[in-house]
Amino acid sequence: MSQTPRHNPRVDQPPSQPPNRSTGRAPGHVQGGSNPNQPPNPWIGVRFTCAGQYVRVYRKPDAPAYLARCPKCAKCIRFRVGQGGSDARMFDVSC
Repeated sequence: MSQTPRHNPRVDQPPSQPPNRSTGRAPGHVQGGSNPNQPPNPWIGVRFTCAGQYVRVYRKPDAPAYLARCPKCAKCIRFRVGQGGSDARMFDVSC
């Protein structure tokens, strides 16, 4: 007695595209929003030593400051943007 093969929809689908080797992201991924003509939002890294956690903080390009909130105590830290500031991208904060 012969068996008829069953239809397997997973096998019949074309393979998905692998991630881009240079970025590790799927093809078509746009950082900073869905508009490829828009620059990505600037960010800084903040390590809250009291909470033992790292947070990446984003701001809109025209915003005057970064606002970071401690994940443990919810204290808000403001990093102003402007002349005479720091060119560092990573900061340690203790609340």
